Amino acid sequence: MSYATVADMVARFGALELIQLTDVDNIPPSTIDEARVGLKLEDASSFIDGYVGQVYRLPLQGCRKPLIPGQPVEYAMPPVLVRMACDVARYYLHDDLAPENEVYRRYKAVIAELDAIAMGKSMLSCPWGGSPGALVAADAQQGTDVHFDFSPRAVTDDTLRGFG
Repeated sequence: MSYATVADMVARFGALELIQLTDVDNIPPSTIDEARVGLKLEDASSFIDGYVGQVYRLPLQGCRKPLIPGQPVEYAMPPVLVRMACDVARYYLHDDLAPENEVYRRYKAVIAELDAIAMGKSMLSCPWGGSPGALVAADAQQGTDVHFDFSPRAVTDDTLRGFG
């Protein structure tokens, strides 16, 4: 599952940039290679899962949209993950970037945000409230009761007699 779509990429960066990055033939009419963009979006989502999966159980359920009477419940990915997936996929579409390039800086900013999420310094939030998924830490606090089993005490007054 990808956190973003080709349409999200077009909305953020424009069709012209995506054409320039994906249309290797450059024969008019130029078009976006949606398969290539989709592959990079999948790669970006897998990259993000490596961080987010340290805190949230995967796959994420998503953010529950406000209920419309008579309509089924709908879920959407947190907007921050959509943005991150687009920035990482855009970085993956470029072949060579200098560290001062905007695309590279945005990629590094995403890594910093993902590090904060993985370390518990930041949380994913939903625009309508709630959480996009269950926390991994919640797994440790749910389930069966914890039982302790101790061996008999080895040191007693009787075993210590004679030491002095």
